[in-house]
Amino acid sequence: ASKTAKSVRVFFDWNDYLKFYKLGTYWPYTPSIQLLYGLRAALDLIFEEGLDNVIERHRRLGKATRLAV
Repeated sequence: ASKTAKSVRVFFDWNDYLKFYKLGTYWPYTPSIQLLYGLRAALDLIFEEGLDNVIERHRRLGKATRLAV
């Protein structure tokens, strides 16, 4: 998704980080601390609910939204 998304990445771009990680060098820039805390909180919620349950919930809600629009 990150490779095909057309939105501008102002604060964070996984592709930049992966490129530098594969080169074995330092990160290209310092990420926003709030972004990292948000990522941690989101991952905690996913682990608590279970990835399969999260995917199923998103599938179900996405289908309902598409039917309603």
